[in-house]
Amino acid sequence: MLRVMLVDDEPPARRGFRRLLQAHSDVEVVAEAGTVAEAREQADRLRPDAIFLDVELTDGRGFDLLAQLSPMPAIVFVTAHDLYAVKAFDVSALDFLLKPVDPQRLSVTIDRLRRHRLDAARAEAPGRERQDDAELDGDPQPGGSQQRIHLRIDGKSVIAPLGTVAMLTAEADFTRVFLKGARDYLVCRLLRHFEAQLPKPPFVRISRSLIVNLDQLERVDWQDAGRCSVSLGGGIGPIALGRIAARRLRQCLEGEPMVRA
Repeated sequence: MLRVMLVDDEPPARRGFRRLLQAHSDVEVVAEAGTVAEAREQADRLRPDAIFLDVELTDGRGFDLLAQLSPMPAIVFVTAHDLYAVKAFDVSALDFLLKPVDPQRLSVTIDRLRRHRLDAARAEAPGRERQDDAELDGDPQPGGSQQRIHLRIDGKSVIAPLGTVAMLTAEADFTRVFLKGARDYLVCRLLRHFEAQLPKPPFVRISRSLIVNLDQLERVDWQDAGRCSVSLGGGIGPIALGRIAARRLRQCLEGEPMVRA
């Protein structure tokens, strides 16, 4: 059973979210809270597997809670404000949901939580070594064989043309690899492992937690205050980028040297 806690300062919002979770028989809501202080007390006492966390609460922001949790459960931010998306992933949130929450999108999140819990259990299993790995196959030089990405996950191999990799996101000590028109895979490798292997361009690391394939960019919506959102092939996105990431992306698209802040 996946034990979760709901943190939102609006009781109707919590009731509505609880109803959505009833569609998942292996999810149990063990606690609710409306403030950072209540959430900390409940989390310390009940140790949930995951917290669905609103950003703007009456006594602070959901981000304030993270520094007060030990051990850290999986965090899924649930908010009406997409401008918090970049910060959410920078603090290694497992996912980010926008209100009103779409039931199908919530199902994707629940699947991620299930895999996250399974990966954590395997990592803690005594005497067992991790088998997840990733490498590039083929010759990246012009005229060579088509380069592929090879993901080895729990004894299985996922092999795909490198050009089908749309983006990679950091999730704590793991990296989630998103393939165009397919699913995403969580690999026990740091994002910098992939950054060192992937060809530049088209792959560029535009934030601490995100690498994108410029060849897979389908749309960029530039916004006020230097921000933007991007959509990639295979229906991935839109993904909100903060000012620094948006500036790096613009530099890449305009052929300028990328300056890291």
